[in-house]
Amino acid sequence: MVMKPTERDSLLIRLDERSKNIYNLSEKQERHLAELNNKVAKNVADIAVNCSRLDYLTTNSVSVRLSRKQVIVGGSSVAPFVALVLIELGKLLNWW
Repeated sequence: MVMKPTERDSLLIRLDERSKNIYNLSEKQERHLAELNNKVAKNVADIAVNCSRLDYLTTNSVSVRLSRKQVIVGGSSVAPFVALVLIELGKLLNWW
């Protein structure tokens, strides 16, 4: 099939626009990928730091257990929540 010069020119213009759009999209994808790679690299470094800290704690026999005060404070913050849940369940089941 033989194309007319006007048809050929319009096709070339469309192909040129398409190529520009593909190029712009690939540039955006490369920038986004670079940002993601930076975040992954930061996370890997953070994990390595945390692992080395945990290794230090375990090799030097540092206690990682909660103190009595921490357990009491944690329990006292959970108790009101449990009480509220029980009260709401009682209301739903028409206990009072």
